[in-house]
Amino acid sequence: MLPTDSVLLDETDRFYIGNPFSLVPDTTDGSFLISDFFEDRILRYDRDGRLLQTYGRPGPGPGEFLDLGAAFTLNDTIVVGSDDERKLLQLFSRTDGTYLHALRYQGRLGVDTYTVVDGAVVFPSREIAGLTSVAIWRYPHDHIDYVVPLPDEYVRSAIRPDGYVGRFAAFRARGSVVAWPDTIMSAMGGLNEIFLSTWDGQVVDTVDPPAVRRRGVPDDIQQRLDSYEFRGNAHEISSGLEGLYRLSDGATVVFHHDATLKGEPPHGIITADIYLTVIAPDRKSACVDSLVPHFKALRPIHTVVRDTIFLLDRRLNEREDGLESWVRMYRIDTSGCTWLEMG
Repeated sequence: MLPTDSVLLDETDRFYIGNPFSLVPDTTDGSFLISDFFEDRILRYDRDGRLLQTYGRPGPGPGEFLDLGAAFTLNDTIVVGSDDERKLLQLFSRTDGTYLHALRYQGRLGVDTYTVVDGAVVFPSREIAGLTSVAIWRYPHDHIDYVVPLPDEYVRSAIRPDGYVGRFAAFRARGSVVAWPDTIMSAMGGLNEIFLSTWDGQVVDTVDPPAVRRRGVPDDIQQRLDSYEFRGNAHEISSGLEGLYRLSDGATVVFHHDATLKGEPPHGIITADIYLTVIAPDRKSACVDSLVPHFKALRPIHTVVRDTIFLLDRRLNEREDGLESWVRMYRIDTSGCTWLEMG
């Protein structure tokens, strides 16, 4: 990874980043979209860190959010924000923030791995009723298809004799997805396996990136987390798969987090070591577990666009009376990699 740039975001008492959910670089003008589920609004910053626009506000009405999740852009003209409480995708004008339209979805969405292929938006959605993990929205139509079966561990955790969703499926509830015109790759946060599927949801192969430096995932992770006897820190029992992205040469980027909880829930602070794996275009080998540098003050948010990692990173300011929010950029370089055979 080669550092290429960093931008300090301008924050005030009125406009600040409380608890970010997703980071979206806008390739149209180089600005950054950040969805903040503390303030239930989306903020747009330019490449100099100046606030340009906001989208949405707290509330139960049109263009308002009760529980803002991920954000993404459509056709260079529309900003979309998900309301996890009401299960709505809400659309806004990119230029002036005007509310346009809403679309209801099912399931629990992932963080920021949204791919637009031939006008179709492919995104992760853990859907318990239909036991699927991927959603396909053929914009501008309002219909969403739900495809790709949930992995067996999630099915066992979701369908229990007591009628409750198990701790495993609830704790590692979010998935990731990346798509090509003929293939979808998807994964759930609690497992190491990545599934290759057709667009109608048929799983045709599975890849299993080796864990070298990160914790990895125990074979019995579902049973351990769903066990009533389990009393450990669930954040530290395994690596969490936190994103799939594609590179320009057809390779796939995978992020894993080895999280640590400082303090006691629900008021503890979650930090994480971030590990990056690059899967070769033929999916037979991988360059695994490169450590991504960051401040480790709070939970990091990241994405990949045009072979560059964008990392929303926060730390205490020099006066130690507040936080600074930075967008840091790293060019992905695999020239010095040792490539390992894939499982």
